Amino acid sequence: MVSPKSSKQLDGGKKLSLTSMYFNRYLVFRYLTAIFFFTNLYWVVILAGSNKFTWIIPAGLLLGSGAVMVEQVSKYWKRQNDLPITRWYYLIQASINLLLIVSVTLGQRSAFYPFLTDQSNGLLIGFLLVGIIISALLEYRGYLIEHNRDRYLTHIKKFAASL
Repeated sequence: MVSPKSSKQLDGGKKLSLTSMYFNRYLVFRYLTAIFFFTNLYWVVILAGSNKFTWIIPAGLLLGSGAVMVEQVSKYWKRQNDLPITRWYYLIQASINLLLIVSVTLGQRSAFYPFLTDQSNGLLIGFLLVGIIISALLEYRGYLIEHNRDRYLTHIKKFAASL
């Protein structure tokens, strides 16, 4: 027989499990935002040391990823599924990556990447394309979450129903 005290602890454990599951719904955003954050941090540090005014681009992206991190942490306490900052950030990140690809193709690589050579243009464009693809996938995932159409929500609902 379960005592009333252990029953309350069990209910608290179930509640904590559901809270964690809802928070983990956004796990991919947290990990990939951290990757973008450190990539942009590295980029801004190098550009700031090269006396190029273009350091403002990665600095803006750095601030944006910081705002995404704050929004994502708030999801632990709020079960709202809106992601306005996250979705805007990834749209802007993808757009800037696209503009950077265009600038590299037009021979303006040194304005944004003075630490790279012309031989690295192909690799650079590849990395920027990967950034666009990741941003697009996260944008789509954000759309699914905002419209309650993500698969993870189905798992959460099944778990909640089994409690």
